[in-house]
Amino acid sequence: MVNDHTKDVLMDSNGTIVEVEKQVAIDSLPAAVREWLQAQAGKDGKLLEVESLTKHDKLVGYEAQVMIHGKRSEVQVGPDGKPLDHEE
Repeated sequence: MVNDHTKDVLMDSNGTIVEVEKQVAIDSLPAAVREWLQAQAGKDGKLLEVESLTKHDKLVGYEAQVMIHGKRSEVQVGPDGKPLDHEE
């Protein structure tokens, strides 16, 4: 945990960092990302936690934990606020 935010680091067998998932504040997200994630949660849902997804030192998207009608799910969006073609 860094500054009250979680950070997960995935390394390969050589110790090279392959992926970093870092918790970010919802209000720090780019507007397009925040709007898309809030639309996925809907009016009855809530964004619980958002992480930035970085692979090989490149921001590839954001991943959010969403609570809708008591069910927790995960959604991902690209750094431009558009849906990803595939899960990261």
